[in-house]
Amino acid sequence: MTLEGWLGRWSRQLVTPKAPPELVGPLLTFNQFVRWGWRDGDVEVLVAENQGVWLWGRDQLGAFVERENEPGVRWLPTAEDEEAFWLHQAAFEYLSSRFPAYRSTNDAPLEHAELVLNATDPLPCGEWRWPGRRQRMRHRGDSLAMVCDDGESWWLSVGAPAEDGLGWADALAITWDESDSRTGT
Repeated sequence: MTLEGWLGRWSRQLVTPKAPPELVGPLLTFNQFVRWGWRDGDVEVLVAENQGVWLWGRDQLGAFVERENEPGVRWLPTAEDEEAFWLHQAAFEYLSSRFPAYRSTNDAPLEHAELVLNATDPLPCGEWRWPGRRQRMRHRGDSLAMVCDDGESWWLSVGAPAEDGLGWADALAITWDESDSRTGT
């Protein structure tokens, strides 16, 4: 599926083809699309995490990279091409702030992470090193899931365009104790 197809699926609207930054950049409200020429050495910074702790960009060879926003920290590859990079940005945005149906839990055991991983398919994008040591985006139908390895525990987040899209997640016997749109938390 194309980037336009994914965006159409999540927004439930027809999406007109455009260059990936033009499609996704205006959607970003949790993380910030960098609209002015911010450069860090040979990297053009494209997106900044909403509190400024993490950055994503593109190096002079065209590779997409990420790093903690601290002086001297080196840029690391995301292993994503342009479409996968912007798909990842869009998926994170939909899951973080655009879906009306959501659930999350923090400090989950590996067994709960495996339940989510086994119930979903990988989104065709890479893995980030933020907001956990290893962040993976997954999908099931119109819903998205984020599985973050925090070292000793896991942060799990799921979301969908409507509550009925999360029936699979509700059946996993996970206590969604960080946030849950069914209870307004």
